[in-house]
Amino acid sequence: MTGFRASPTRQVRLYQEVADQLREAILSEQFRPGDRLPIETELAAQFGVSRAVVRQATLNLEHEGLVTVLVGAGGGTFVTEPDPLPVLRALENYFRHRGVPFEDYLHAKRILEPTVLNDIMRFSDGAHRERLKASTDEFARAIDNGSPDGLLLTRALDFHEILISEVGNPVLELVLGALVRLGDRVPEFRQTRNPNWEHILEEHRGILKALEDNNAREFRAFMLEHLESVEHIYGDDHFLDPAPAIAEDGPER
Repeated sequence: MTGFRASPTRQVRLYQEVADQLREAILSEQFRPGDRLPIETELAAQFGVSRAVVRQATLNLEHEGLVTVLVGAGGGTFVTEPDPLPVLRALENYFRHRGVPFEDYLHAKRILEPTVLNDIMRFSDGAHRERLKASTDEFARAIDNGSPDGLLLTRALDFHEILISEVGNPVLELVLGALVRLGDRVPEFRQTRNPNWEHILEEHRGILKALEDNNAREFRAFMLEHLESVEHIYGDDHFLDPAPAIAEDGPER
């Protein structure tokens, strides 16, 4: 612990006030990923509260994905690396509770994904392309093994999640990554219509080859064709407007 000092708490919702102070200490990097928080008794003494209050506060932080609580020898409360999963869970709960139509989900993807194609071309490097290749190979193995559609959908979405992980903008990476994964988590979104997985795989390979060749024009063409293919496998191709134009900002690489 480096310089963390607890402030006196008010006598209302003590666990929330403790959680707020610990959260701020984590977000301001007084505690960094991998650091262990002080033990319950020490925190209770610093805050002037009971151990039960501290325990509830750390449980709140665990639900938020800021810490993980380990039991047993070497256990304790440890600060975790930032994880988009809580955002994804919140979106999943919201979509399912509100009954958001699949058309709205797919329409959002149709608008957002093409806007980052130039950024993917700009920031994709060798390591990124190796991850895409590994994802493509795993997808091919799943097809060869006769895997069920649910697993094949997951493998197909893996490719998209990796693809948009290198757009040079953490906000876009978080939003688009969560949007992609919603297609794998919301049961109503997993209903496909006789998908041609081999065709989807070949499109993934075409996208990857265009990246490897630094061919921006081919990359855009493959991506837009692929997004249309994805719409068709869900049977929701009737409501969509044409994809937004992608700016040709610079020479083909």
